[in-house]
Amino acid sequence: MRTRLPLIALAIVLAVLSSALPAAGGDGPANGRITFTRLDPALGDFSIWAANPDGTHQQRLTHTPSADSDWSPDGGRIAFDFADGTGEHLATMDPNGRHVRQLTFGKGIQGDPKWSPDGQRITFDASPTFPDQPGFHTDIWTMRADGTGARQLTSGIFGVEPVYSPDGRRIAFGRITGVDAQGVQLEAIDVINTDGTHLREVVPPLADLEHPDWSPDGTWISFNIAPEHPQAAVMVVHPNGEGLRVLRRSDNRFGLFKPVWSPDGRQFLVGCHDFQAQIDKLCVMNANGHNLHVIIATPDPVNNPAWGTHPLQH
Repeated sequence: MRTRLPLIALAIVLAVLSSALPAAGGDGPANGRITFTRLDPALGDFSIWAANPDGTHQQRLTHTPSADSDWSPDGGRIAFDFADGTGEHLATMDPNGRHVRQLTFGKGIQGDPKWSPDGQRITFDASPTFPDQPGFHTDIWTMRADGTGARQLTSGIFGVEPVYSPDGRRIAFGRITGVDAQGVQLEAIDVINTDGTHLREVVPPLADLEHPDWSPDGTWISFNIAPEHPQAAVMVVHPNGEGLRVLRRSDNRFGLFKPVWSPDGRQFLVGCHDFQAQIDKLCVMNANGHNLHVIIATPDPVNNPAWGTHPLQH
């Protein structure tokens, strides 16, 4: 568990608490169904499920160990990562879980897929080695939506969880830089052009920073400070590094993690650890951090939220 934020980072967080928050609202496409993972005790791992945005009509989509998912811009396909005997790979499937097409086959790790706004490419992080091997790190890649044309964008850094900007010209991602004096992981947010040029830092390394996402209107990059941290919160920053602010703090009831924007930009789908029940649930809140409420609560932990557009199927 990661526990503490460096003092300089904590000062930044406290300094922006009084800043104005992003207003709820947006002009993005209509919201469709959501995906998430649910722990399957029989499988001993997570599988991917889908549901309506209010949590109703839940449907299991995968029956193998699966983690992160992302909806294509038209809502017609879901990219996801899954594990097998050779590592972790990427595939796509229909919104009902059918017509699975594996995209990557290389030994090692290929994970955290995200679609480009035009649906033509997918960005992901990858490594030819495994986390228990010396020197393990992941680089940021892109490929065509059919798995061809893979292109490596970073080298010599530890890049994770890439996400396209709404105009498709840039990719934001987390950059793991090491650990602090207390052994807590430090992570920054960087942005790079989709051709691999103009790498620049947006948020300096902070302890327990994780899970960047880009607002549909392009004006904000969101992320969170992990729930186990005393200053845990969902935060946002402009892509140029200005306007860093707390959107909503975790509290004694819910620890918030993995916030993702709704397609219309008006809400967040966010993991919410229920401290009373001691289980991970899924919540929705307005884009300004207000009106947090639970939509997915199952007997087993849930995680890895993603929000698709409407229409739901083709």
